[in-house]
Amino acid sequence: MMGQEFSGILRERISIERQAPGRDALGSAEPEYLTVGVFWAAAEAMQTGAVSEAESRSALPRWRFTLRETRVIKPGDRLVWGDRVMTISSVILEHRRTRKTILQAEEKR
Repeated sequence: MMGQEFSGILRERISIERQAPGRDALGSAEPEYLTVGVFWAAAEAMQTGAVSEAESRSALPRWRFTLRETRVIKPGDRLVWGDRVMTISSVILEHRRTRKTILQAEEKR
């Protein structure tokens, strides 16, 4: 895929966030997320686990996102796409004709 053609498929706006060590007024850990970046991406649904595994982790909706190459995203980061919140399970840097980053993410329950 040439660069211009690749740009045409990046139609979804995603935000990548990373958990920061936050504390509330009493000193208890409080989840706080900092934005790592906002990117244009192509989104593709991945097949979920079998019906017999409906209660297991593999049954959660999984997605593949393709975006321009970036090295700032790490597994465990949070991906926000519209109203959906996901955890990134893998990050792959692909260096073929068009350099890109491929993310696999799983929706949270």
